[in-house]
Order: sequence, then C-alpha cells, then structure tokens
Amino acid sequence: MQLEFFAEDDIVKIVPNFSLPTFSHSSIRCIGGAFGPFKPNIPVEVPIWLAVALQKRNNCRILQPDWLNTETLQEALDQEKNTAAVFHRLPFHYLEISRILFLHAKEAFGSNLLKVKELVGDICKVRLSKINAGLQVLQGPMTVKLNNLSAAECNVIRPFFQGALDRFHLLAAV
Repeated sequence: MQLEFFAEDDIVKIVPNFSLPTFSHSSIRCIGGAFGPFKPNIPVEVPIWLAVALQKRNNCRILQPDWLNTETLQEALDQEKNTAAVFHRLPFHYLEISRILFLHAKEAFGSNLLKVKELVGDICKVRLSKINAGLQVLQGPMTVKLNNLSAAECNVIRPFFQGALDRFHLLAAV
C-alpha cells in the first residue's frame, strides 16, 4: 500500500476530454508542480494520482505506458530469463504502476489486458527467483549486484539485509 502511494507520483499520459478556462493558463497547479495544459483530445503527462482522479470523473482516458505493452514486456521477460546475473531495467515502481493501471485503466490495454498481466506476473516471478538464487549463494566475502531492482523487490529482500546488518553490528560490538 505504501509503495503504491509513492508510485502514484510517477508520470503517465492521459487524453483529457475537457479544457480549463484561460485565466488558469489551462493547467492545474499542485505542490508537485503544474500539470497541463488540458485541451480536449491532446495527450498530456500527469502523475498517476491525478490521472486516476480525472478518470474516475470521466474527464480523461489514461494511455498505456510504452514500457507496458506486450512487445516490450516480452523482450524484458526474455532478457530476464537469458541473463542470470543482470536485472533488466524497468521503472522502479513497475509492479505498483501496473497494478494501479490494471485496476483503474483496463480499457487502455484493450484486448491485451490478460496477456500484459501474465507477462508482468512472469517477469516478477523470474526476478524473484533470480534474487533468491543470488542470496542463497552468499558465502564469505562476496558482493551481490542488485542493480535495477524495483521498489517491491527491495521490500522483499529488506528483512534479510536488516537481519544480516544487525548481526554484523552485534559482532562488531563484541
């Protein structure tokens, strides 16, 4: 839940079906910045939280992110399977963003919704198995490369690293 909150600040494209009056310069000013201009049928980039709020009011249509299409996900899955020591670069909150969009913007995926869900799930499984395999071979003075991990994946391995660092701290105190 907390990770989804942070993921909602990521940017997506929407197609608004409204325009703002000219006195507001056709944009919405928020603490995080100004978003817009909002003109009917002209794509604009906004944070996910704003896109979902506008979509709930039928004021926009959320567009599928480029990285969340079947071809890109299939390529990412193939790379994950073929390279055991390297994690393919995906958005830091890819799991949370996909969950939010699957819930609030199903129509953005059209007939590919189930395939996209399946690919995201497969990528997640492959990456978690790579993490587990990497952590199981830790012996002696060794380093583990964990580049390109997502927020959810960092959350999964956090207890392991916290426990290990606590033990190092206890051993150093002796």
